[in-house]
Amino acid sequence: MGLSIFSRTRPAERFAEPASFFFNRFSIFLVITLLILAGYAGQTVIVVILALVLVSAGVTRFWSRFSLVGVSCERHLSETRVFPGETIELKLRAGNRKLLPLPWLILEDEIPAEFMPGTELPPGARPNSVLLSKSASLLWYSAANWRQTLACNKRGYYPIGPMKVTSGDIFGMYPRSRTTPQIDNIIVYPKIFEIPGLELPAVSPSGEMKADRPIFEDPVRLVGVREYTPHDSLRRVHWKATARHQTLQVKVFEATTALKLAVFLGVDTFDCSTAKKELEFELGISTAASIANYVIGTRNPAGLFVNTKLADSGEAAALMPGNGTDQLVNILELLAKTTPVMTVPFDNFIQQEINGLPWGTTCVFIFSRPSPGFQALIDDLKHTGHRVILYQIGGVKEAESLADSYRIKSADDLESSGAGAGS
Repeated sequence: MGLSIFSRTRPAERFAEPASFFFNRFSIFLVITLLILAGYAGQTVIVVILALVLVSAGVTRFWSRFSLVGVSCERHLSETRVFPGETIELKLRAGNRKLLPLPWLILEDEIPAEFMPGTELPPGARPNSVLLSKSASLLWYSAANWRQTLACNKRGYYPIGPMKVTSGDIFGMYPRSRTTPQIDNIIVYPKIFEIPGLELPAVSPSGEMKADRPIFEDPVRLVGVREYTPHDSLRRVHWKATARHQTLQVKVFEATTALKLAVFLGVDTFDCSTAKKELEFELGISTAASIANYVIGTRNPAGLFVNTKLADSGEAAALMPGNGTDQLVNILELLAKTTPVMTVPFDNFIQQEINGLPWGTTCVFIFSRPSPGFQALIDDLKHTGHRVILYQIGGVKEAESLADSYRIKSADDLESSGAGAGS
């Protein structure tokens, strides 16, 4: 992933006033006036000195005017999609593609503060961003390279940029700068925890998930035969096997249950006002990611619905159930972009989205502190035939604890959960 800037034209450049009293408009006008008076008075030495000053002013202005012409700047990222705890290598390169040397050049790039803790926040920069500044001297047709390791420790959607390059004359009197509006985005996925033996119910009597007990049998998946018992239907008799064994034999089918999962996460049920409560929010996001990872890993469809304002679009997350690696990547990207800001209340969001789900979809609701009407909404869903599993995140008060919910207070609870609660 890379970004490059190549400066050719002057209109986009920002030209700053001189860094000191010397060589500004008033001082140059004053030097010209003194030069005329010294020449009229016949002061040769003063005339020479003042002439040198004017020549220096002209040279510095010329140098500054063309300092960014032919200057290229590039940004390269080793990765743009990572998991927490991984690192990304950022490469910056500045090149001078002209005969005029640059005695100094400063390259600045805005980096998320989470990637570089302890770095100074630049004036006018985005909130939670820091300034990565590199400097060098470039001769004609030369380049400078820098490397920076970015530590990606927190889930999120992080923009990098804009990038600004500044240079000028040898004295630094007339600096010029150029800024690119282009941004590179880094996605840090949520943490995923292993969920051994997670039991998620379904309503459809056929599918891809093998059951631990024969809840339903798939009539197209014959796994063997056995002897007939009085409880067996004659329609299950395997006549060829019966003729071979000279006793009645019946077909044995594989026990399966279809699983189509929709994960609902309520961001407005979480309180992110403190660092501890923010960790509960991250645990809720990791719970959603872990369940989706488990279900898709068993080759079953999973979808995601979050009443959040996504970091890039400001819209809610609504992804219908699907399977495969691409579906899992899409779910993880949506969770990486999830913010604590809601679009609509969780109760309304559920009613808005659940009617569009296929029949037989198992609904997993992940929340912290439910609204007063949330229990009644869940009861209505159960009465209308929906399969419901509840995950309540964090150390909520007993009065806020929801009946039949599976409590997740830490990642250890999630990793040791063998079966979700539901009905």
